[in-house]
This record gives sequence, C-alpha cells and structure tokens, in this order.
Amino acid sequence: MDAVESPVPEGLSVAREEVTAEELAALGVDLARDFPGSAAADFRRYPVLTEGGWFTVVKHQKTLESVSRERGPLLGPIVLTSDGLDVN
Repeated sequence: MDAVESPVPEGLSVAREEVTAEELAALGVDLARDFPGSAAADFRRYPVLTEGGWFTVVKHQKTLESVSRERGPLLGPIVLTSDGLDVN
C-alpha cells in the first residue's frame, strides 16, 4: 500500500539556535560529566512561554533538561514593526 501524505499547514515556527561548546562551557556545562555521550549539537537556544512570562532557554534536546534560563523579551519571538521606530 502506498503511503498517503497529509498536507501539513504552514504556521508559526520558532527557530532553535545552535549552541557552541564554548557557550556551554561558559554556562558551566561539562559535557563529559553532565551529559555523557552528548555533543554541543544536542543543545538548542529558543524562547519559551511560562507562567512567569517569556524566557530564553538553552536545553538538551534529547532530555529537554534546561541548562540556562534567562528572562526573555516581553513578547517573546514576536517582533513588532514599530520596534526601533524613531518618532522624534
């Protein structure tokens, strides 16, 4: 039987940025100790919405364990067209 592909609607998506080994070291992550068998390519940085607002997190993608959590922009990944507008 042939596989039937169902169309996936285009929607909003948030890019998950790669994290370097140097950035992980700066966050206090020792890959050999904290995540044995993992590499820097297994981590991503992206915005998340919590009950406390938007945060920018760095997470290990296989376990979803957070290694960094910083307060993010007020609207998260949403960029207003008026941002940076000089009205004076």
